[in-house]
Amino acid sequence: MDFAERTSVVLVLSSGTINSAKVVELVTKVTVMFGMTTQMTSETMSENVTSMITLLSSPFMTPEAVHATGVSVASDMTSSTVMETTTQGDGRNFRFEDPVQRIIVGCIYSLVAVVGFSGNFMVILAVILSRKLQTRTNVFVVNLAVADLLTCGSIPFTAVALFSLSGWPKALPPLLCSFMGGLYFLSIAASIMNLVAIAINRYVLITKPLKTYRTVYTPKKIIIMLFFTWAYPCLGCSLTFFGIGMFGYSEKYKTCNQDNSLETSDLLSLIASVLAYPIQLIILVVCYVKIYRHITGHLKKMGKNVEMSERSGSSPTSSTTQLQKNTSPSFSKRQVEITKNLFYVVCAFIACLAPFAIALMIPPSDPAIPWTGTLVIFNSAVNPIIYGAKHPHFKEVFRHMLRCRYHMIPEPSGCLRKIRSR
Repeated sequence: MDFAERTSVVLVLSSGTINSAKVVELVTKVTVMFGMTTQMTSETMSENVTSMITLLSSPFMTPEAVHATGVSVASDMTSSTVMETTTQGDGRNFRFEDPVQRIIVGCIYSLVAVVGFSGNFMVILAVILSRKLQTRTNVFVVNLAVADLLTCGSIPFTAVALFSLSGWPKALPPLLCSFMGGLYFLSIAASIMNLVAIAINRYVLITKPLKTYRTVYTPKKIIIMLFFTWAYPCLGCSLTFFGIGMFGYSEKYKTCNQDNSLETSDLLSLIASVLAYPIQLIILVVCYVKIYRHITGHLKKMGKNVEMSERSGSSPTSSTTQLQKNTSPSFSKRQVEITKNLFYVVCAFIACLAPFAIALMIPPSDPAIPWTGTLVIFNSAVNPIIYGAKHPHFKEVFRHMLRCRYHMIPEPSGCLRKIRSR
């Protein structure tokens, strides 16, 4: 029974003027409200109606007594309503019904979709236009931008689901919501895999000789790595074909993600969290810790070398140059800056994904999932902002692109030169 019906029962009961017809109607509504219709036989219903009519028809039942009885029943009904409302926030019983919160979250999704789609498109376009950005590392950066672009392309449909207070719009096919839910799952997982690939790439580039780096990152091997960054998430998505969860409209969260009405939906969430987060997080942390230790150790050696040179009277510059020759040729200040920038991207990703992953694995945290989910999609828009603010090469190309000064883009690609020659 909905809120309007409950209100009508409360008003009639508290009015003090009730006839036998009203009693039948009220008993029916009260039994429905308390979920007893399926358990109550017609004989029991008749007995309840007769008892209530007898009670209210008694000469001892003054209008004041009838009113008091109505208020008492109304109070019980109100308490029941409050109890039902509060249990919605208790873990698995939660449903994202608040229209104000849904509209706010939907607006956030829409904003992120616009900003993220524009930003990631700029990243891809920048690499296409400048040969300076066409490096082995940036192959994975572009792949990451493609994954984020797909994420931003799928979330407007979730915004539509959130804005539609009556559920998934009937004008749109349910299959569209299922497809977008699967695409969202796939692109988020692919983003994680690309961050891992970037971390390993920087680790090999910074800590190993250039010859090793070029041996590991040949064009054919890079293609295999790119394939794996998408194949692994596809493996996770394929679980739905074996009866573990299903992508579609979530009645619980009002989004296009996975159908939470299925018993196996929690299992899919758990498996997805285990496959997509802990192992990858360990690899990310290990790679960047090793990079940090290598850089600090390198700088300490250079400092000691300069100090010894000053004591012996030899040239510090020549000694430093000799040390650099004995270390990784790819090690340079510019590479360190690029690595720091990509580390910021990883930090942003962990900060955005960790709250959602924790809430996903703890059922009582279900009320927080709609809000922690906004952090996950926000990460798809923040990467281009980090590149534009911190990455030395992307920053320069972005500046010229935003000012429409394409002729000033450093090391223009063949594609850009053809466009400019027309």
